[in-house]
Amino acid sequence: MKINSVKHTYSSINFKSYNMIDNNTGNSISTNFYHDSEVLQKAVKIIENEFPKGTNILVYAGSNGEEALSINTLFDKRFKYNIYSLDKSSKAIDFARKGIYAIHPLAEDGFLVNHNSENNKQFLSKIFHTNFIETDKPSFPVNNVSDPIYTIRFDNIDLYPQRYFIPKESFKENVSFIKEDIKDIEAFNNHQKAGAIFFRNAIYQLTDNNLSGVFKHGDRPNLETNKRKIIQELVDKIYNKLEMNGIFILGNHLQEHLYIADRTIPLEDTVLVDDARNIRFMKTHPVIEALKKNGRFKPLFEFLIPGLGNNTLKLPLIWQKIK
Repeated sequence: MKINSVKHTYSSINFKSYNMIDNNTGNSISTNFYHDSEVLQKAVKIIENEFPKGTNILVYAGSNGEEALSINTLFDKRFKYNIYSLDKSSKAIDFARKGIYAIHPLAEDGFLVNHNSENNKQFLSKIFHTNFIETDKPSFPVNNVSDPIYTIRFDNIDLYPQRYFIPKESFKENVSFIKEDIKDIEAFNNHQKAGAIFFRNAIYQLTDNNLSGVFKHGDRPNLETNKRKIIQELVDKIYNKLEMNGIFILGNHLQEHLYIADRTIPLEDTVLVDDARNIRFMKTHPVIEALKKNGRFKPLFEFLIPGLGNNTLKLPLIWQKIK
C-alpha cells in the first residue's frame, strides 16, 4: 500500500464493542465474539490444511478470551489444537478465567442473541449456541464500561437487556488463558513453535498509533516512537516463533494500517494531514514492508479495511511463513 493523499473521515475510527479499559495500562481491552469473522474462518481453514495433525495457536492481545473461543468453535477437530489466549492485562485474564460472557443486542456480536437472516451469521450463531450455555447474570460486573456514550447506550437494561453465557466444559479444554506480553513471544511455552499467531488490532498500542485518540479526542501524537523499528522487531520474533508454513493474522482496524509518521520518517515519505498540528501519515505501510522483507512471508488473502479508501481498499491480513 502506498498513499499520496488521504481521503477518509476520522469519524470512521470507531469501536463497536464495549469500551473496556485496563486501569493499569490505560489500554483498551474491548472485545467481542467473531470480530471480522471472515478472517477467522479463512484462517482456521488454512490451519486445518497446513497442520492436520495439530499445532499450537497463539492469540495475542486476546483480552477476555472471546477471540480464542470464537476460533475454537470453527475447528472440525478442535482437540488437535492447543489454543493460548494471551494478554498482558491482568484484568483481561481475570475476566477470561471467570468464564462468563455478556452479549449485548446492540454490540457487534449482538446477532448471537438476535435473529439475523444473513446465512453466515446464522451459521456462527448455531455453532456458538452449540458450545455455550446461557446462564444467569453474575454477581460481579462482567463489563467495565467507562465511556459515557457507551454507558448510555448499553446500560439501559430495560430497553437493551444483556444475556450471559458460559462455555461448555468439554469445549474449552484445549484453551488456556495466560498473562503474557508479545514482546516475550519467542520464549513462551518453552520455545515451542506455533502454527498460527493472531495479533489483531493491537500493533497500534505498541507503536503509539492511536488514531482515535489523536483525531477524535485531540490527543497529541507521540512522534518519538520509532514505529518501523518496533514493527520490524515484532515481525522478526513472529517469524522465529512460527513453524514453516505457519500463518500470522493481522486485524482490520484503520489504525493498524494507516500510520502517523514519527520523527525518523523523511518528509518526502509522508503525507500532511493536519497542518495546524503538523501531523503526517507514512506513505507506505510499515507492517507490510516488514513482512515482505527478505521474502520470508507471503500474503495469502486480502480483506476490506473499514475507513480506508472510501471503504473499498483491501489489504492482506493473513500472511504465511515460506522460508
